[in-house]
Amino acid sequence: MMNRWLLILLTLIYLLFADNSYAQTTTLEMKVNQVLTQEGLVGASWALVDGEKSYLGASGFSNQREQTKLTTQHKTHVGSITKTVMAAGVLALVSDGQLQLDTKVSEILPTLKLVNPWQDTHPVTVAHLLDHTAGIQDARFWHLVNTQAKADSPLDTVFNKDMDLLEVKVRPGSQFAYSNIGYNLLAMVIEAATGLRYEEALRLHLLEPLKMLDSTMTFTSQAGPFTDERLTYGHLDHGQLFAAVPSYLRAAGQFTTTVSDMEKFIRFLLGNGLQDGKVVVDGDLLAQMGQPAEVVSYQAGLHIGGSKGLWRRDRNQTLGLCHGGNTAGFKGMLCLYPEQSKAFFVMVNTDSETANYERLNKLMVEALHVQSPKAISHQAYDASDWYGWYAPTIYRYGNFTYLDKIFSTYVLKPQGENLVFSSIQSSGDVLSPLGDGLYAAQQRVSPSHVLMRDVDGTPMISNGFSTYKRVDKSGVIGLGVSLVLGLLGALYIFLYGGYLFVTRLSKLIQEPMAVAFTMYLAFLLPVPFFVTQSFIHIGDINAASVLLALACAFAPFVCAIAGVQHVRLKRTNTLNLLALVAFLQWMLVMGYWGLIPLTLWNI
Repeated sequence: MMNRWLLILLTLIYLLFADNSYAQTTTLEMKVNQVLTQEGLVGASWALVDGEKSYLGASGFSNQREQTKLTTQHKTHVGSITKTVMAAGVLALVSDGQLQLDTKVSEILPTLKLVNPWQDTHPVTVAHLLDHTAGIQDARFWHLVNTQAKADSPLDTVFNKDMDLLEVKVRPGSQFAYSNIGYNLLAMVIEAATGLRYEEALRLHLLEPLKMLDSTMTFTSQAGPFTDERLTYGHLDHGQLFAAVPSYLRAAGQFTTTVSDMEKFIRFLLGNGLQDGKVVVDGDLLAQMGQPAEVVSYQAGLHIGGSKGLWRRDRNQTLGLCHGGNTAGFKGMLCLYPEQSKAFFVMVNTDSETANYERLNKLMVEALHVQSPKAISHQAYDASDWYGWYAPTIYRYGNFTYLDKIFSTYVLKPQGENLVFSSIQSSGDVLSPLGDGLYAAQQRVSPSHVLMRDVDGTPMISNGFSTYKRVDKSGVIGLGVSLVLGLLGALYIFLYGGYLFVTRLSKLIQEPMAVAFTMYLAFLLPVPFFVTQSFIHIGDINAASVLLALACAFAPFVCAIAGVQHVRLKRTNTLNLLALVAFLQWMLVMGYWGLIPLTLWNI
């Protein structure tokens, strides 16, 4: 009996005075399990770095169907956190003398047809691709959801259907504009400079020197010829298993790793660029990660934004250098706090539309005891010259510019001494003035927005990641009115045309509105095919997508016939004709912006 109590006493003393990493890890795992359950997530693995200490952990399942426990030995996909690894690899190549950041992309890739109006004074460089400041758009829909890509599909395949992706929209270097396409170009630069596939070049110059031996840039999956038995399954909502498929944008989001290897990577990023006494990345280059010094918003005093694979991120009352990752079946976050020698990596093997992943990030921050920066003081600022309507300087997804012009146009207006920056789809940010054009959104510990002017004097506002320029509201209102009228016309055709279709089917040819209603029957045709196929097939040419495109083409055609029929039959119901005209004008507008017919395999 005495021995038992002595053992308990010694255990308590150990927990109180010895390294409490076990207790800390156990407590964190319990909290993570609670979040996983409450948010409907399958599993999570993480790595915490706190000075000389490291904590690795995992909770939940690797395969929910088979109830396989997720461990720290499982591998994971990391989505766009790949870009941080890619960036470090590029800096390693620069440090080795195989690349230069200020080299023109046109010199390395002479056959690439970049359309740059600023070519003579501001050519696109390697650094611009690395920093998302090349001024080019982001990915297309078909790049992301299709099954046609191969593990070795040429990197330039992404440009085959849309050369507009190579058009530079703003002066290179001036603005941050996230672009997956830019990292595919960066991989092409690596291959041209080294004569190796970029995956192999980064293995030799980064992964092997850092002893990240369980990590690879090459494609891996949970099933098929590229199966890795240690790779955890990705899951969709409701625990649906998802086996990875190759991507045309592999350089922007294809990386397989473990929490142990990410702990090694984190320690390297927090260090001075040396590994085993050898320079892998020049220390000065490493220090530039997360410092977008060339961007105009940064120069205006807003030190939020991205550079060389890391973004300065203001969340959970902390300010860190971070990069998020999201790919089919996975979502996660990498955050470093260099001044405090702390960092975390967390990856969830569930891609949910409803889960609050920020809860897990907050748990990691709390476990590390990351300190908040000093409170910022408010200072009044006269922003009256900036009141008005604002549109993005770059529309990331070109084919959806029409929708962005309506739903991503913001209004900046006063609210006492504060400003409100909101759009149709967003309640907006309430911004408090800090002086000199800087503002902080609620729950932020640093400036989050800055008011500035374009070179022509036009007012602009930036949050470091997106820049908006003041525009004439009439064009936006016109598109909005067109949309509302089109939707009202479509609703009228559905209700009244549907009633006539059901009640006067035998006299269909004499009822123009009933004829117009048949477009809804056409839209029903692809539904069974969409329901029975995986979402990853949406961007393929198949029965579902072809029938949808045909239905989109049929809708304005049949409504035009109904309108002509209405006039020929000399019907006096003006409301019917107005509904048809309202719907047709909307179809014409959508057609002008490339959305009618809706060809999912080409947008």
